[in-house]
This record gives sequence, structure tokens and C-alpha cells, in this order.
Amino acid sequence: MKKIIYLSLMIIILSCKAEKKEKEFIDSPIFDDSEIVIIDPIIETTPNIIKLDTIDADNFNVLFFKPNESEYNELLKALGENSGINEVDSDFGFYANKVYDSISKTDLKVKIVKERIIKYSTKSGIKYLDRLKNEEGKYGVIFNQPNCEPRIEFGVMTDVGMFQELAEYNKNCK
Repeated sequence: MKKIIYLSLMIIILSCKAEKKEKEFIDSPIFDDSEIVIIDPIIETTPNIIKLDTIDADNFNVLFFKPNESEYNELLKALGENSGINEVDSDFGFYANKVYDSISKTDLKVKIVKERIIKYSTKSGIKYLDRLKNEEGKYGVIFNQPNCEPRIEFGVMTDVGMFQELAEYNKNCK
């Protein structure tokens, strides 16, 4: 019951804010694996070279990630038209945009990105997520606060599910 009340209040607060930020979608080219130093999907140490296709998650509170157009076309070709990838991409875009629109009216920093490498800080140091080599999924969201460990959720969630996860993350991040 408390979660429902908290979620309802959060949605009302988010919808009442007047400021609206412009959506930003970045399409980065796919880099050949030989151009990237990163080997594992999540790296514990800093690579010697970071290419331009890297985003720093520490600059955002909510960071949605998804394949760029070239990667999507390769997935579609590899998996096939009947694989469900069209629905996954469509659902992710629909729900991520709904959450983006609401959160962008608050003080939280939010972005939808297509960069291949996502850099983030943890208590044990800087780590890197390589979206293309990630086994858990090509779509997801990172919840992040300066004094807390980032929380990475892979796959597609509804807008209500994302608001619940964000509320839980913020509640436990003290």
C-alpha cells in the first residue's frame, strides 16, 4: 500500500513540474572490435584507449540504452523478422519515452543513449559496460546517484515498472 501511495505521489510530482527538456537521441557509428580495447562486457580496470562511442553514466540519474540503427538492423537480420525484436524495440521506445518525458520535468538528469560503451563508477572503481558484448540484453536502464552503486536493469519494463524500480532505488540510496 505504501508503494502505491509513494508511486502515485511521485507520478503527480513528476507531471506537475513545468520545465521540459528537449529529447536527445544520439546515433553513433558501430566501431569495429579491433578499434576498441575493451574485451569483457563489464571491465574492472580502465582501458588504455576510450573511443568516442563512450558515455559517462555518472553524469545522469537515469540512462536508457538501446542499439543504434545499424546494430538494430544487424539484430533483425540475424534474428529474423518473426523473432520479436520489432516488438521489443517498439515497446522499449514507447515506455522509455514515457518515463523520459516525466523525468525530464524534474531535477533528475535523464538521457536515452546508443553509445556502445557505458562508463560508470562503483565503490570498487570505474567499470565499463560494452552493450554489444553484453549477454543480458541490448536494451536497459541504469539508475544512478552520486553516493550509491549504480543499478543496471536489462530488458524492457513498463513505465510503471521503471517508476517502481526508480522509487525503490532512490529509497534505498541514502
